[in-house]
Amino acid sequence: MLQALWARWNSRVKALLIDWLIWAYVPAAAVYYFRDQVATLSWGAWLYWASIPVGLALAFLLEALGTTIGERITGAVAEVSIEEQALVEVRQPWYRTQVGLTALIIGLVTLVLGWRITQINLYYVFTRADRMANMTDRLFRPYWPVMGALIEKMIETIFLALMATIISIPIAALVSFFAARNLMYRITTTYGSLASGFVCAIGGAWLGANLVTWALAPLADSSLDVALIGGILKPILLLAGMLLGALLGGKAMRRLAEGGRESAARWAVVVVTALVGALAAYTVASLVAMVAFAASWSIFVRDLSPWPYVILGAGFVAGAIIGWRKNAQDPFPLGPLVYNVVRFILNATRSIEPFVWALIFVTWFRLGPFPGMVALMVHSVASLGKLYSEQIEGIDAGPLEAVRATGANELQTVVYAVVPQIIPPFISFTIYRWDINVRMSTIIGLVGGGGIGQLLFQYQNLGQWRSVSVAVILIVAVVMTLDNISARVREKIV
Repeated sequence: MLQALWARWNSRVKALLIDWLIWAYVPAAAVYYFRDQVATLSWGAWLYWASIPVGLALAFLLEALGTTIGERITGAVAEVSIEEQALVEVRQPWYRTQVGLTALIIGLVTLVLGWRITQINLYYVFTRADRMANMTDRLFRPYWPVMGALIEKMIETIFLALMATIISIPIAALVSFFAARNLMYRITTTYGSLASGFVCAIGGAWLGANLVTWALAPLADSSLDVALIGGILKPILLLAGMLLGALLGGKAMRRLAEGGRESAARWAVVVVTALVGALAAYTVASLVAMVAFAASWSIFVRDLSPWPYVILGAGFVAGAIIGWRKNAQDPFPLGPLVYNVVRFILNATRSIEPFVWALIFVTWFRLGPFPGMVALMVHSVASLGKLYSEQIEGIDAGPLEAVRATGANELQTVVYAVVPQIIPPFISFTIYRWDINVRMSTIIGLVGGGGIGQLLFQYQNLGQWRSVSVAVILIVAVVMTLDNISARVREKIV
């Protein structure tokens, strides 16, 4: 009974929120449409804020008068039979129902507002076509002598895309298993081992990174390339320190918990959880300092002392309280945590276009095809990781259950039940990604990422439209050829 009441109340709240959002959007869109006039009013900003209570009032009113679109979406209305629904639809056409009228109003408001924001001008469409005559005339008269230079750059583009795809395959394939729900949601560990391993991993990473600095400090004035040596050793020792610290920390906590030393294990859990709380407080405070004050943690400490240390202390105390309520042997859903973290990283990385990644890596590696390749590789890892993981989530569960029934562990399950099912689609996705990378590489050239795009944009900036025409023809020809080849390869594989 209580569960039914809770489910109904939950759906009613969700319906109200949807209706509130809809009817707050409509007046806010109307105010934004007249934003130039509103900007001249001293109280104009209050009109936007007024859309919030207006939307809430309209949502309550319309829910009292009949079935709203929010109630229809969340299922907050009572279900009716197909026969009764047919009779209602006969008696009431869509334009006489709240749902139909609401959808119509939202569509019209969005269309009108979009027309205004995008500044669609049909007058220019029909009166300024002659201004393109000069450019189009040159585009239809290609300047073929530049074909040699363009072919050389096209070869660079193809290999740029190819290397980005090849390097991204093993990374994306490995990451995809951690982003597959059906594999990760079964993995658990003990809370004490995880918390201790996490704290020791952070400490090990810090120690590994600083060991390089301490070891190379006396060699600063020598003839050795200290920057190169440090650049190579620092990530290696950082990763090694992290892995070793996680291993030793988790193993030490397990020995305490399984060796009959419950009191020591309990206090160890309190200490490591308190350290995790302080680290979380440090991270949050650093993000706030960076976003709100456009500053680093050091400036935050200098300008707001002693508040940063109060925040760290509060995080430490909060962590100690949480740790006191935990036992070292309490199960912890490690798999879901890893899954959500990896998914977040993949989605965040994939949402940033290769063009932006190229800007970052051009600053790091200077101009040339190398930063363009790395930019495509980073985006390819995120995109392929998502595609691979979704394919893993869609595999047949029968072989998984059969292999697990034999007593196989998770690694053996992946090798014998997952991998045989995913190889053909993985190859298909990889070939398709290479096609995408070839097309994307033309944009990468805009910021100096190499390839034919670099010449294309040089010709465009110089107004050499006949040379641009040759570049476009070559790009279209290569993309179409690769598309046909990859389509035939996918047909043979899949």
